[in-house]
Parts: sequence; C-alpha cells; structure tokens
Amino acid sequence: MGGCRLQNTLEESSRTACNRKILCVDQFVNMGGAQRSLLDLLPAFAARGWYSSVAIPGEGPFAEIIRRSGFRTHSFAASAYSSKKKPLWQLLRYGFKIPGLVEFLADVVERENVNLLYINGPRLVPPAAWVAWRKGLPLVFHLHNRLLQNSAVALTGQALELANAHVIACCRYVVEPLREYIEQKRLHIIYDGVANIGVGGRRRRTIRTIGVVGRIETEKGQLEFTRAAKLVAQELPDCRFLVVGAPMFSDHKYFMKVVANSRELPIEFIDWQHDIAQIYSKLDLLVVPSSNAEATTRVIPEAFSARLPVVAFAAGGIPEILADEVTGFAVTNMTPGGLAKRIVAVAKMEQEKLDMVIDRAREVWRSRFTLRSYSDSVCQVLADAMIPKFAAEAS
Repeated sequence: MGGCRLQNTLEESSRTACNRKILCVDQFVNMGGAQRSLLDLLPAFAARGWYSSVAIPGEGPFAEIIRRSGFRTHSFAASAYSSKKKPLWQLLRYGFKIPGLVEFLADVVERENVNLLYINGPRLVPPAAWVAWRKGLPLVFHLHNRLLQNSAVALTGQALELANAHVIACCRYVVEPLREYIEQKRLHIIYDGVANIGVGGRRRRTIRTIGVVGRIETEKGQLEFTRAAKLVAQELPDCRFLVVGAPMFSDHKYFMKVVANSRELPIEFIDWQHDIAQIYSKLDLLVVPSSNAEATTRVIPEAFSARLPVVAFAAGGIPEILADEVTGFAVTNMTPGGLAKRIVAVAKMEQEKLDMVIDRAREVWRSRFTLRSYSDSVCQVLADAMIPKFAAEAS
C-alpha cells in the first residue's frame, strides 16, 4: 500500500514538473566561470519546463546576457568584498546586510511562488538558507571555489545544515573544508561541462603561440606566466604570447603589474571575448598557471574539446581533471622556471606523442565533460531535491 502511495506521489511530481519555479541567486554582476556555468544551465532548466529567474546584485554584463537569453532578473543591493580573506570590517558589514537580503529573497520567493532556491555563490548561502528553512523550500548550493577563511567556512556550513541543503561541488578539492557540514547523500561532485569548441580538426606541427585565458587575478597566475615567458623566449625566440581576459572581481593593480612585467616580450593582451572558439583558434598551447586557490578551471575541458594541448600547474583541483602526459602536462615545480621548462619541453616534443595526448584529452572531454552530461547531472540533483516538497503538497 505504501509503495502505491509513493508511486502516485512520483507520478504527481512528474505531472507538475512544468509548474516548478527556480530562483537562481548569484553574488556577482561580472562574468566569471561560475556565471558562465549558470548561463549554460538556464536553457537546460527551460528545456525541462522549469521556469527560472536570476537574482543578482545590480546591473552589469551578467544581467544583460541573462535578459538577452530570455530570462528575468531581480536586482538587490550588495556591497563589494575582498575575493580572498576578508578583514573584520567587511565581515561586520556583511552581517548588517543579511537581514535585508533575507527580506529581499523572501519577497521574491513569495511573489514568484518559488519551489527551489539555487545558490551560485557562498555569500548568499546564509540569507538563502534562512529563507529556505522558514519557507520549507529545498536549497541547492553550487560550490565553484574553495572557501579560504575559517569564519566563512563555519557560517556557510552551519547555514547549509540549517537548510538541509544539497551541495553540488565542481570538484572534491573545493568541498573539503565543508564536508563535516554536509550529509554524504546530499553531496554531489559534478565537474564542469563545456560545449564543443568546434576547432577540433587541426594538427599543428609547431607550437609558436602560447597563451593564458581567464580573468586577470592573482590566483590565475598571469604574472607567473609572463615571468616564464621571458625564459621561454630565450629558448624559443620565434614564440609569441597572448594574455586573454580582464580584471573582473578586483581592481586593476595586479593587471598593471602583469603589463609592466611584459615589457620587451612579444606579447599581446586581448580583452575577454564571448566567442571562445575564436580565442582558442589563435593558440597552439594553453597555459594554466593557477595557484592553489583554483578549483577546476573551465578552460581546461574547453581546451580538451578544442584539441589544444594544456600545460598547467598541478594546483588545487586541477589534478582531478588533468593527468600528466595522458590528457595534458602537469607542472609540479610551480615556479616560473618550472613552468618555462615544461613549456619548452612540450614545444619540442615529437608530434606523434603530442597528438596522442591531444586525442586522449578530446576523448576525455567527450566522455566526462560535455555540456549535455553536465546539465543533465545538475538538473537531476535539482529534480531530486524538489521531490519531497511536491510529495508533501500531493499528500
């Protein structure tokens, strides 16, 4: 008898899928990897008949792209914070902002008849968790970066416990500080998936154009790249270098330091472009000199898809998706000298061996990192998270 009731509940949940409304909440207005990930997911939500809208802190490029894609936005007031460890005065300011964020989210949830909260940044977890707990809503937190400050770990973790939240982590590395707060059955490791870049038929005989792609921030390692480039240029004088990206979540001080260190190099700086295929078509080798603050940067599976060889620091979550001399080339000596040595070695590598690595990387993208498999996995987590709510309403 109980099995029949469960089956009826699941059938009712399936029939009401088109009535599901998701409020996505992000902490930035500029475009980074997490924001690109959300933009990839919104059409997948729509394809399942789910209505979704996005709450963001004001206007900016991210809001414009969301609306151009056909989705609504809700704007809330928020302050700027350091991207790394935050001083006490910023923590206090954040605490004073929480009641206003709770009121805002509760109002949108009530007005839009929201069925699930999808949180795409840790700063919004505490107010969203309070609203989810008070309203009896499922909450899914998508974790894209490792939390570095003990106070942030404790606050976020306790909020996740309060909401009995599901957590999607982009790799094992980023979730380690939060594991004690998350039930195992509610933790989902889902690596980022990316679209087919579409420049995949090429076979280059020489590596001459070497570049780094991503927002220009300390943890992305552009300064280490330019220092390594000076050493590479001594060994490979025909090489040229590209730095593709722009500062997004911090000021221009680091960017100016990178530019100053690039004097006398054959280097070009290109602002961020949405046509990622065009960016990769300019390169013969992608370098990922990220620090240990890195998760699993999207540019690596993008390069796999584009048949572009990758040299990367073995930092953060990168070893979870890149295997040395199997799908790319890992640098364990994470210094400019170590990076330069590996770049030169790959540039001088026999073409047959390099092609084997490129081909394996492409197959790994096809089996593990496609956009379809990624969006299906995320949507399944959201669908499962909503079942108890709809089951309760149907009973």
